Formats: sequence, structure tokens, C-alpha cells
Amino acid sequence: MIIHNDESPESFFSKVETLLLEREAENNLPLGVLERYVSGREAGSCYTLRITEGGDTVYTALRTPPHLWILPTVTADAASYIKAAARYLYNHEYEVPGVIGDQSSTAVFVEEWKQLTSAIPRVHVQQGVHRLDELNDIPQSSGELKAADKSHQSMVAEWMTQYGKETEESLVVERAPELAESLIHDQRLFLWLVDGIPVSMAGRARTTKNGATINAVFTPDSFKKKGYATQAVWHLTKDLLQQGYSFCSLYTDLANPTSNSIYKKIGYNKISDSIVYHFHKN
Repeated sequence: MIIHNDESPESFFSKVETLLLEREAENNLPLGVLERYVSGREAGSCYTLRITEGGDTVYTALRTPPHLWILPTVTADAASYIKAAARYLYNHEYEVPGVIGDQSSTAVFVEEWKQLTSAIPRVHVQQGVHRLDELNDIPQSSGELKAADKSHQSMVAEWMTQYGKETEESLVVERAPELAESLIHDQRLFLWLVDGIPVSMAGRARTTKNGATINAVFTPDSFKKKGYATQAVWHLTKDLLQQGYSFCSLYTDLANPTSNSIYKKIGYNKISDSIVYHFHKN
């Protein structure tokens, strides 16, 4: 077992892409993050860790500060590699504020990290990773999906702030104006309009070789329980499939059975769990 660290995002991606694509939908986060670096749309620090055996890449992890370490989903039993990764990060004094990954991977890492440090792991959120390959027909309501433009930027910033508070994502709250500007500039944020009035939003988070991920699904309180988010996600999913993506994926809060049932009606099926752990000082 050999551990390689701090390779450039481009070099790292070329060596781990095949492994990550084996579970492409589950690994939409690391694949999407790396694609942004390789395409030049993202800059800044990117810490990488890659484990090989017999010349083959068998496990990997990465972090883009201030975010957490991302643990991928792999087909083979990776427990020994995950433990080795945790020990490597500890021995080389990497900052590890937390991890995000599937349930089994994070459980192994957290247990090893507890043995190495006095940090207290706390679950921040438990989500389901859902995949859609074929869109179901649903009742349609009046309205239309349109890309948000600069005239919507102030409103989108307010909605992103509320979205961040609802999902307990402090970084989203802190960066709401910046995120609104970036999403609108990249034409990745879409609004569901009824009689010309924005009533809900949904965003295209990232893309992989064959798929696209939807996020930032939000409806203000005054417009909730009218099916607007369902319409927004259905139409955005349809548009992405028509653009040539083979599948779409999204995350849902497992504590919210309503949203999970809504997405299932559209055609999304849960394929794995995604758990976020934050490490706190004892």
C-alpha cells in the first residue's frame, strides 16, 4: 500500500477518475469538484490523498478548504484503506474539521479518528443520495422554468440565506450574496415562475461524465405546499436529460419524509446515504 499526497487536481483527477466513475452517481461530489478544477472554473487549495496497491488506485480522499474531507464510495471493501488514510492525515498534521461520505466509509473513518485524537464526532446532517434515469409523468401546473438573471440577484441572495438556515449550512448563509452572483453568472440557478412571479428555485450543482446534480431547491414560506418545488425540479430534470445527461442526482434530508416522497414520484430513487460529521474539540 502506497499513499500519494498533494498531487495537482489535474494529475489527481486523471488517476482517480476511473475508480470514481465505477459509482458515478454516488461520487458526484468528488467528481464534480475535480471537474471544476480541471476546467479552470475553480482555483485555490485542493488537498488530495491517493492510495495505490500494485500500481492501481484503490482509494482516495480530497478536501477543498474550508470544506470537509470527501470520502468516496468504492465497490471493494475499503476499511483498511480508510483507516490508513486517517492515520496518514493525523501523522502529517492535516486539518480535519470533518468528513462527508457514505455511511459505511464515514463510520470507519470516524472510529479511527476517535482512536487517534480526542475529537468528538457529531453528525451534522444525514442525507439520501437519489438517482433518476427516467423521468416519471406528473400532473402539470401553470408556470414556467427560467434561468435567474441579474434582476433576480438580490432576491436569490435572500433566498440562499434562508435556504442555508433551513439546511443548517453556515457557509451558504455567509456566502449567500457571492453564491447568488456566481450561480446567476454561470446560468446554473433556475426559478419557477407563476404569472411572472418567482415562487421557487432549483440549481444545477455540478456535472460528471454522464450525470448532473440538482441542489438549492427552495421555496419561500409564503409559497410552500403548492407543489412549486416539485414543478421546478421536474422541469429542470427534464431539461438536463434533454441536454444529453444519462441521469440526474440530488440529495434529500432523510429527516424530511415529505421531500423524499415528492422526489420518488418524479422518478428519483435512493441509492446510498450521505452523512456529514463535524469534529469538535474535547
